[in-house]
Amino acid sequence: MSHFLRTTFLLAVVALIGNVLIAPLISFGPIAPDFSLIVLAILALGEGAFAGTIGGFVLGLVADTAIPNLLGLNAFCKALAGYFVGRARSRLVIGLPLVEASMVSLMALAHDLLYLIGQSLFSEGPFFRPLFMIVVPSALYTGIVSLPLMRLAEVLHMLRREE
Repeated sequence: MSHFLRTTFLLAVVALIGNVLIAPLISFGPIAPDFSLIVLAILALGEGAFAGTIGGFVLGLVADTAIPNLLGLNAFCKALAGYFVGRARSRLVIGLPLVEASMVSLMALAHDLLYLIGQSLFSEGPFFRPLFMIVVPSALYTGIVSLPLMRLAEVLHMLRREE
């Protein structure tokens, strides 16, 4: 099995287990880490912008099945997040926990902010309260939770640096 397929399969299993089993256990009410974004960051850092975009679209489309009235919004947001992290990978110093946690936190913040904008436009929901009470803390929490998974990905050589 090729490195890409093996990596993608392992990351999909981690995202599924993380979001379904672990995130509800370690959440603080509505504030929970997004394991699919952590997995997407690992995929985009290891394989590049194209794989990050496709992986983000697929992960987002799977997540969108739970909210059919906003079908495609999560896929769009995750595809953009995967693309930009994949593009930025040559400019990042992988291996420094502060850099990795900051990158994942910014990725989660951008993703959730874009999703919240789309959600508030299409469903006339509130914007500022969820932004400061859920989106920002969840993005920071996702960055913190990403640290052991990034270390594991580095040990398993999933964060390759060649283009």
